[in-house]
Amino acid sequence: MLDRDYRDIAGGLLVAAFGAAAGLYSLAHYRLGTVTSMGPGMFPTALGVLLALGGLGIALGGATRRGYPVDARILTPVIILVSISVFALMIEPFGLIPSVFSASVIACLAELRVRPVTKLVLGTVLSALTWLIFIVGLRLTIPAFDWPF
Repeated sequence: MLDRDYRDIAGGLLVAAFGAAAGLYSLAHYRLGTVTSMGPGMFPTALGVLLALGGLGIALGGATRRGYPVDARILTPVIILVSISVFALMIEPFGLIPSVFSASVIACLAELRVRPVTKLVLGTVLSALTWLIFIVGLRLTIPAFDWPF
């Protein structure tokens, strides 16, 4: 057991840094406006500040409690990057449903405890939901199936 929860400290500081960077970027590049006449920079700046404060809260919480050693696996982020790459490479030649299904099944390989049937069910449900949201609901012109053969 560790004297501090270093996982929450590091994660909270990363979230805080991202929020601060987003808030400062939007503050520098967009007009803030007033509360009664909000400019385009008001909402992203506020979200960046809230994200930075939330990240600091997570980091402070991790600094006040004991933690456990981090079980880091280098293969997990590699699998997630492969999953994102497969989606990006498959969306144009194969369509939305096969690319979402493949990416979700590959991403499930990052977790060791997921059973094969669960992977297939998750891929099917996510494919159906993306079809319903993006093609049926939003009427985007992404083909559901587009076989290059």
